[in-house]
Amino acid sequence: MQGFDFILFGATGDLAMRKIFPSLYQAHIDGFLPSIGRILATSRSAFNTEQFIEELSSKSKIHIKNCVDKKWEEFTHGICYLSINLNDEKDFIALKERIGDKSQNIVIYFSISPEFFMQACKNLALVGLNRDNVKIILEKPLGMDLHSCQVINNEIAKYYDEKQIYRIDHYLGKESIQNLLILRAFNPIFASLWNRKHIDYVEISVFETLGVESRGEFYDNTGALRDMVQNHILQILSLVAMKIPPNLDAESIRKAKLELLKALKPLGDENIAKDVIRAQYIKSGNFKAYLAEDNIKENSQTETFVAIKAEILDDNWRGVPFYIRTGKRMADSFAQIVIQFKNKESLKPHSNKLIIHLQPDNQISLNLSVKKNGKTMKCEEKDLILNLNNTFIMQPYERLILDAIEGNQASFNHKEELEVAWAWVDPILENWREHKTPLYFYPAGSLGPKESFELIKKDGYEWHNF
Repeated sequence: MQGFDFILFGATGDLAMRKIFPSLYQAHIDGFLPSIGRILATSRSAFNTEQFIEELSSKSKIHIKNCVDKKWEEFTHGICYLSINLNDEKDFIALKERIGDKSQNIVIYFSISPEFFMQACKNLALVGLNRDNVKIILEKPLGMDLHSCQVINNEIAKYYDEKQIYRIDHYLGKESIQNLLILRAFNPIFASLWNRKHIDYVEISVFETLGVESRGEFYDNTGALRDMVQNHILQILSLVAMKIPPNLDAESIRKAKLELLKALKPLGDENIAKDVIRAQYIKSGNFKAYLAEDNIKENSQTETFVAIKAEILDDNWRGVPFYIRTGKRMADSFAQIVIQFKNKESLKPHSNKLIIHLQPDNQISLNLSVKKNGKTMKCEEKDLILNLNNTFIMQPYERLILDAIEGNQASFNHKEELEVAWAWVDPILENWREHKTPLYFYPAGSLGPKESFELIKKDGYEWHNF
């Protein structure tokens, strides 16, 4: 890998301490960061480098498994700190002087609120930190709807070309997601079956046992649809259903995802009424209600659970339902993709399903009908499991940061992908703002509202749990 300068805005923030620095440390001990690379941490805090390293050690090391002190000292030796006010041009002049003119590969990570993106880009451009050798990584959320997303994208585009912009979605860095395209492209069995002729339905679930925790103010203005569906889940859906391009390079993958997202059937009020469920968790046992969480508005209508039946209007998937759901304060934490294959009417209810487990397990299982042991010809279901946990697993942020340093955009979002996804989600948000469909409720620690089970049951299916 070529040398680099990695500049992190928001270096004292929670994301930086929990994910970004532990990932950089892991890349260092894995041998993926070259010794000629430099890390420059910045924030508004008035630290010097020594004080920042003390802060980093106290807040970041606890998120690293088996942190070795000698390796940590070696890693932090290459970090320097600079206090920067994002609105002060003089601070950006100081940043440019600290970097110097010799660097050929500069990566700037915006671990800051999107409201500061545009001012930061403007000031970076003023000091020449927008030339071709500069790349920027943008954290979500990019907007709260289509219009605000376009405003951010258009303003940033004044200073950086699209090829310089890396919009990060950590789900795309997960090993199982990275495996999905390989599984589809290089296994003739699945390649030949991956269409409406052989697939009955597809299910994508992302559940968390956690509530909103300390993120109440952010979450109450965001909700599950914006926080999970618009970005993570629609990205997963696009990788499941997109046409496999001849080459798995960044441009081809992003073009295929965009084509798929444009083929999603638009949702009007009639569709939303019957195919979209929103709900909020209520008190159950030792779990308090969402409305009792810290920094939640009184009588808030914010959804903590969403289930949607989606359809894709192209020849490969027409008529195949895609069921997606996500929720907080659920009975268990897991993320999975279920591909339910069709079977002959005479052989029902026996049918195979492929389950791609994203978390907590990193594995792929194929559910098969096999003969029961003994003097019988009756069937039972068994799973053929490919366990990826026993191999080296690179963490999502580590993989994506290294991809950005290397200039590989394959696992990052193009602006058009996000805008098309917002265009699909916006009618749902508008419907909810106008109270055209109800907010349902579910007990904290459950599998969601009964209405979500009815959503899939009316089509003759049921959710696959755990």
